[in-house]
Amino acid sequence: MILVEQETANISFDMEGDPYFMVGETAYYLNEFIKVPDGEFDGVTHITNVGGIGIKIDEANEEVEYSIFTN
Repeated sequence: MILVEQETANISFDMEGDPYFMVGETAYYLNEFIKVPDGEFDGVTHITNVGGIGIKIDEANEEVEYSIFTN
């Protein structure tokens, strides 16, 4: 796994109350992520055939630390 970008983003809520965070102009909803038991991340999803994004959620501060990676 090659780390491409790692940042922190604030969690926001849409009009239906669904949580999401922004990476540039792209919104990622937390329900798009698959929970990873005993993994490096709280959740992961793919963004291309050869890459993905992993998140660690800080509920107290309503933030997400995201890591964009490729294989």
